Amino acid sequence: MFVGDSLSLNQWQSLTCMLHTANPLVQYKSVRVGDLSVFSFPAYNLKIMFSRNAFLVDIVGTSVGRVLQLDSVRGATLWKNVDVLIFNTWHWWLHTGRKQPWDLIQDGQVLVKDMNRLVAYEKALNTWAKWVDTNVDPAKTRVFFQGVSPDHNK
Repeated sequence: MFVGDSLSLNQWQSLTCMLHTANPLVQYKSVRVGDLSVFSFPAYNLKIMFSRNAFLVDIVGTSVGRVLQLDSVRGATLWKNVDVLIFNTWHWWLHTGRKQPWDLIQDGQVLVKDMNRLVAYEKALNTWAKWVDTNVDPAKTRVFFQGVSPDHNK
């Protein structure tokens, strides 16, 4: 399972394309429900999934707006019992204005309009890492993480 933003999406698409090209006659299914895309080969009992979660922590709608919760990974239930987890996050942390997908940031019980993005990123990664340490059995699941991706400008 790939989890992250467009970088993970591109990697997921490349892998599914390569696998299909290796055996173009095999039946496959491609399904998207919300932020989860699943490409499967039933004959091989194989699923390659992509979970769109650019921050690895939750953004929830509340009465005061969209809140980026630095200490919450409720969306991680999808990640359990997967053989390989490939995470990435970084690009969207720097977006502001219309491209920023949250209105407020929640740090523990404190709501703020904004904060140092590197501090927010570190807090979110600590939340994610604690989830991995608590919920992933390294004997059954391989975990990979890709952080800062190359700049798209140059």
